[in-house]
Amino acid sequence: MFFTFLHKDDVHYMDLSLIIQYPPQDVLFYYYDSHIKITLDVYQQTRDLAKNGARGRTPCKLWLDLWDSFLDAVEGVETLAGNEYLNTIGPYYFPATNTRFYFCKDKPDSSQLLMVQDFAAITALRETPAMLEEVSLYLKPKKKEKKGIKSRDELLRDIDMCLLSLQEMEKLNRHQHYLQKLIEHRQAIISREDVLPPEPDIIPDKPAKPENNRDSLIPLQSILKRSSKKYQEECTRYNHHMKIYLLRYREYEKACERYKDTLEKWLQCGDDFRETCLQEMAEAEAKLGNTRQMLAFYNSVISRSPVHGSYQDHKTLSTFKKYLETGRAEDLQDCMNLFEEERHWHEIKASQERIENTIYFLQSSDEGLRFANEHIDRLLSKKQETLESARA
Repeated sequence: MFFTFLHKDDVHYMDLSLIIQYPPQDVLFYYYDSHIKITLDVYQQTRDLAKNGARGRTPCKLWLDLWDSFLDAVEGVETLAGNEYLNTIGPYYFPATNTRFYFCKDKPDSSQLLMVQDFAAITALRETPAMLEEVSLYLKPKKKEKKGIKSRDELLRDIDMCLLSLQEMEKLNRHQHYLQKLIEHRQAIISREDVLPPEPDIIPDKPAKPENNRDSLIPLQSILKRSSKKYQEECTRYNHHMKIYLLRYREYEKACERYKDTLEKWLQCGDDFRETCLQEMAEAEAKLGNTRQMLAFYNSVISRSPVHGSYQDHKTLSTFKKYLETGRAEDLQDCMNLFEEERHWHEIKASQERIENTIYFLQSSDEGLRFANEHIDRLLSKKQETLESARA
C-alpha cells in the first residue's frame, strides 16, 4: 500500500542496495502483516558483505543475523541452493511485525524490487517538514501592515513567500496523504479479529499415478492398444515427479513446524504487535494534526497576498516574478496585463496551428483549401481588431 507513492504495487523483493544501507527495523516498518522475498543471489551477496565488509553492526550484518540466527534459515537456504528441484522455501516467521520471509531463486524485474532510492523517497514522507522561519517572520508584521500600493520590491517579496508556501504545501499534502495511509493500514490490522500469522502456502501438488490397465476392468482390446514401453515411460516420469514432490513436501512440513512454533509464541507476540500498531497510529495522528496546522498557516500567507486567487499557482507567480525582476512590469497591474496579453497571443498561435493542421488534411481538395485560407484570414483579422481595441 505504501509503495503506491512510487507507482509500484507488488513490491516484495529487496534490492541489495537497500540491504547495504538500511537495517531490518527500518524496512520492516512497511511490511507489517505482509511478506518479503529474498533471492538466493541477494542472500549470498549479503553474507559475503557481512563477513568481509566494515566492522561493527552494519545493516548487512543485522540482516544476516535476522535470517541466520532469529529465523534459523541457514539450513533451508543451503538446501535451496543445492537442490535444482526447489525454487522457493518458506515462510519463515518474524512475529514482531507479523512478517513472513521467503527465500527463492527468482529473477524479479525492477517493478517488483524495492531499491534504496525508492525507500529513501518513502521514508522522506514519514517526517513532517520543518516550518520555514522566513515565511513565519514574513507573516507576523502583516497584521499591522496598512493597505496601499506596493513597491516592486515589496511585490517581489510577497510573490517569493507565496511560491515558498506553495512549495511547502505540496510537501505537506504528500506527507498528510502518507500519514492517512499509515493510519488506515494499521487500523485495518488491529480491527481484524483473527490477526494471526498466515499458514504455510507453498503446498506441493502430488503427481497422479499412471493407470495400470491389468488391474482394471477395461476390455482386452483397449489393453492391447497400450504398449508396455509407453507405460514404463509413464512410470519412470511418475517416479521422478514423486521424488520432487517428496522433497518439496518435506520443506512444506518444515514450514508447518515453524508455523506451529510461531503460534505458540503468538499469545504474547500478538499483544505486543497490536500495541505497537496502536502507538504508531497515535504518533501519526499527532503528526497529522501538526501537519494540518502548518497547511493552514501557509494557506493564510497565500490568502493575504495582493495577487488575485486566479493567478495564485506556481507557474503564474513565477511568471509575475520574472516580469518584475526584468523590469517589464513595475506593479501588479502591469504583471496581469502582460500575462493576459501573452496568454491571448498563445491562444492565437495555438488556434493557427490547429487551422494549419486542418489545411494539411484538406489539401487534397482545392475547394477545401480555399475554404481553410478564408477561415484563417477571417480569424486573424478578428484577433487583430480585438487587440487594437484593447490597446486603444
